[in-house]
Amino acid sequence: MKTTCQQILKTQWLKTIVITTAIAASNHAALSAPTLPSIPSGTYNITSYGASTGSANNATAIQNAINAASAAGGGTVQVPSGIFLSGPITMKSKVCLNLASGSTMKMLAYGTWPGSTAFIEYGGLSNVKISGSGTIDGQGSAWWTAYNANNAVARPSVLDGNNCAIVQVTGIKIINAPNVHISFHYACNQITVDHVTLSSPSTSPNTDGCDCEGANFLFDSDNISCGDDNIAIVGGHVHSQYYVVQNCTFGAGHGMTIGSYVSDQVDHLTVQNCTFNGTSNGIRIKSSRGRGSVVQYLTYTGLTMNNVSSPINITCWYGGDPSNPSTAASAAVTSTTPNFKHIAISNVTATGASYSEIYGLPEQHISDVTLNNVKLAESGSKTFEIYFADGIVFSNGSTVTGGTYPVTIWDATVSGISTHTY
Repeated sequence: MKTTCQQILKTQWLKTIVITTAIAASNHAALSAPTLPSIPSGTYNITSYGASTGSANNATAIQNAINAASAAGGGTVQVPSGIFLSGPITMKSKVCLNLASGSTMKMLAYGTWPGSTAFIEYGGLSNVKISGSGTIDGQGSAWWTAYNANNAVARPSVLDGNNCAIVQVTGIKIINAPNVHISFHYACNQITVDHVTLSSPSTSPNTDGCDCEGANFLFDSDNISCGDDNIAIVGGHVHSQYYVVQNCTFGAGHGMTIGSYVSDQVDHLTVQNCTFNGTSNGIRIKSSRGRGSVVQYLTYTGLTMNNVSSPINITCWYGGDPSNPSTAASAAVTSTTPNFKHIAISNVTATGASYSEIYGLPEQHISDVTLNNVKLAESGSKTFEIYFADGIVFSNGSTVTGGTYPVTIWDATVSGISTHTY
């Protein structure tokens, strides 16, 4: 019997979910593999609609192919081998854009791009697929230079969708993004990003790998190097929940991130069997007063980090930690005060690191963080700072080595490891 891609992903999803003590008390009823797009048969080659490797802008031809597929009830728009320059295009529901081996869709260069519209948009659509082994080249270098000179310069993302559902991005490579590589914002639902490569230089400004918001996301076997967050989950407009990130490799970038806007809550995230090489942060959860809320039921397991500056970076002071926790001012608790809790970290090894932190607020402590078989080799003078936190438990041989004081605490309850008070 033939095994479909959807069956494989669903099997991986169900097999590799790890239910930890911190997660067990939560409600798992909504957890299931994202639905994959249903794309009708029929192929529409962009060259049949006037696209050419010699054209200065193939946007009209590609859009006509997409429109023809949509008019027929859906189908696959084929990009053949070759380099095709294009301005922005808009996907349609029940349409797949497939980039064949050897194909490159290249965004028009800075200075000729029409406004700041994203390259490929799928806002408000359902059953959309972008697939293949080809490449999308954002030609971002000139955009980065312009933005560094003037931060008011608006830059397009490469793939962008608000309020979309049942979307899959699979197999493709996106390089040199002018801004964010892939965006899913507002109430996006049933999203799969698998076997993709996202690559922009570490110096490229704000080139997040994927920004996402909504529910039921799966990231599987992706390779992401960029100039900002590798993956960023936010809850600034809707409640974001039920995410799995597995078998991924993170290079340059700011890490596997939640925040900083989480005022509509983020919960039920599992990150497993991932590798971080030279990433600024590994596990990164960030927010601050005025943009926070509840972030909870998070599981991180089976992670290997090499030369990651901060393997664990959990802070409620995004924008700048107080240098001295003993003088940190308290404030009233509001609906937008960060409240991080029920976080399970297990089977994590980090070498070549500088420091880690769990830094809560005087008025709202971070709570219930378990570190099970976590081994951190760090070199900072205070290698693991734990401030304003309760129920932080090191177990099963967890160690922090290096530095003058491996674990420094203030107004915190920590067990299972030796600590030094600030």
